[in-house]
Amino acid sequence: MVIQSLILTLEIAIIATLINIPLAFISSIIVTRTEIKSLKFIVDVFISLPLVLPPVVLGYFLLIIFSPAGYLGQILINLGVEIVFTKFAAILACSLVSFPLMARAIIIAFDSVDKDLEKIARSLGSNRLKMFFTITLRESFFGVCGGILLGFARALGEFGATIIFAGNIEGVSRTIPLAIFQSIQTGDDKNLTLLISCSVVLGIISVIINNILISKSNRKYK
Repeated sequence: MVIQSLILTLEIAIIATLINIPLAFISSIIVTRTEIKSLKFIVDVFISLPLVLPPVVLGYFLLIIFSPAGYLGQILINLGVEIVFTKFAAILACSLVSFPLMARAIIIAFDSVDKDLEKIARSLGSNRLKMFFTITLRESFFGVCGGILLGFARALGEFGATIIFAGNIEGVSRTIPLAIFQSIQTGDDKNLTLLISCSVVLGIISVIINNILISKSNRKYK
């Protein structure tokens, strides 16, 4: 059970992170670079909302939206696509919960870039896309990587939204946090110790790498 849960946790967290990366980039660019204040405000609210809502509430919203009784769920069922209580449901739950942390960190990284460098690049004929990759992304690289890692680490520990929306199904949605919950309920102390150890080790590795990236980012601007 431990190995299966570990592999499933890593798989779900990686896919959720990959889904979040382009969304986090787009929302971060809007918040830090757009001149349209109303758009910036709306995007900022949507980024912040999952941070202040309990994960179980987010899971409930996903359940309402994608359940067979929901409007979107009915459309998907008619297309032969089932979301609730599947691995993809666990991915969506992890993606939604971890997205704000990733986006917030990337926003901070983009804000740290010297705007004068971007203006110079634009004045020299660079289009916005080229400027983004050669100036904005290059100058904020370590901060962006730290944000991505932070989102990944949060996805590893997601519990509330997953158990509501994807259930606690072995081999499908039983990630390490859910397996820990299951072991506590059944009194399986042996697996519980191994699962907690895996969770702690993954957390420590994530924190160490994140601190290294932050250190490199801070050193870049000194």
